[in-house]
Amino acid sequence: MALKILGYDVGGTKISTVVGNDNGNILSNVRMPTVKHLGKKRLIEEMITMGDAALKKAGVDKPDMIGIIFAGPVDNKKGVVIASPNIFGLSNFNIVEPIQKYYGAKTYLENDATAAAIAERLFGSGKNVDNFVYMTLSTGIGGGIFINGKLYKGAHGMAGELGHSVIMVNGPTCGCGRRGCLEALAGGKAIARRVIENLNAVRDSNFFSRIRPTEITAEKVFEGKKKGDMFSQLILEETIYYLAVGIVNIINILDPELVIIGGGISKAGKDLFDPLNDAIREEFKSMYRPFKIVPGLENGSDLAAISVPLYKESE
Repeated sequence: MALKILGYDVGGTKISTVVGNDNGNILSNVRMPTVKHLGKKRLIEEMITMGDAALKKAGVDKPDMIGIIFAGPVDNKKGVVIASPNIFGLSNFNIVEPIQKYYGAKTYLENDATAAAIAERLFGSGKNVDNFVYMTLSTGIGGGIFINGKLYKGAHGMAGELGHSVIMVNGPTCGCGRRGCLEALAGGKAIARRVIENLNAVRDSNFFSRIRPTEITAEKVFEGKKKGDMFSQLILEETIYYLAVGIVNIINILDPELVIIGGGISKAGKDLFDPLNDAIREEFKSMYRPFKIVPGLENGSDLAAISVPLYKESE
């Protein structure tokens, strides 16, 4: 009989709750927008309400295991959120304890990008690949690393911060405090910022001049390129270059068989992957080796939450 898993994805934009099984089937999901000032007590109350609703929707009385993934650094051994860049007041918060106590099921915590890498290992392109890197391209840039078939966490459990490698000395300030990080140049938030900072180009663009600054996103830039907007084309060419530099650095250090790219920006499909593959090939110079860059799972964010307990139990 298939195991039933309750999964939570606590992110900066939304909180998702899913019920799935160990075959990778999602049986139900419940979502709500993230309230930045929710606080610890209210967050747990909301998670329990959503969990109960998702279980009822799936026709499951009690979960066998629970996974919680969080957009930020976590101590997965202690079940503690170390820092919370997107939801205020959750730093040094044991998010596992109250959920585990309420449901009476073993509960595991993991960073969201690392969890997505685990989902790829169990259900996606990384299934039969021992050495791969998963990179998430969304508001920011994160990742997870598998080396010789095992998740690589590093000495302090914080390996995989791919977005915080500096690729432009004295570049724009990143949320981490450093300057010129990959995330500060090619993350979704950074792409939108680079558009808004070019006021003259925005005014001259038939596409962007009709859009409010608050509505400018990375997705809009891809849309502009499809509509023939030259400024969108320029911004994307720069973004592709920054990503290529960052990815080639990663490949040169780790020599993976595969780089899997997920997150919201990866939904751009061929408009992202075709020029990115070309740019990476060019950036290798004399260090070229065979490589594959592939898109992540279509429903990776849902599968990530249920993959964490499955992987932890099998370790």
